Amino acid sequence: MKKKDIINLAREIKQNWQTNDPYVIAKKIGVLVFNGANVRGFKAHTIKLGSYPTTIWINEAYTDVSKKVLCAHELGHAILHPDNINYFGVTPQNVTKSVEYEANLFALALLVDEKDLSMPLENLSSYAVKSVLDYNIKLQDKN
Repeated sequence: MKKKDIINLAREIKQNWQTNDPYVIAKKIGVLVFNGANVRGFKAHTIKLGSYPTTIWINEAYTDVSKKVLCAHELGHAILHPDNINYFGVTPQNVTKSVEYEANLFALALLVDEKDLSMPLENLSSYAVKSVLDYNIKLQDKN
């Protein structure tokens, strides 16, 4: 999918549902989201298997902002990638499809108002898009 198409899709979804909250959007389109699986090294993943509901799992050890970013990224997989596949990050099966970049771009377009950026989303490199999202993913303080 082209950058512009992904960005426009995220904008249309925000406008249609009057929210940029990925949890609300997921519920409205029938994607199940679970916060749990506090496993070291695990952030989140999307599972799509045949006739079963698409499911997103998010590690509960992350901050609320982080979980929202992770949910938006996984929602990108759920919406953009129709394959019956488990999205657990870059694998030999998905590396050439740019699925991680597409999900990152979708998440950023969903969560951020483009006028708050110094350049159009379409002009951001895949590294810049990933860097913005990664900056906002942090484990909760255990103090």
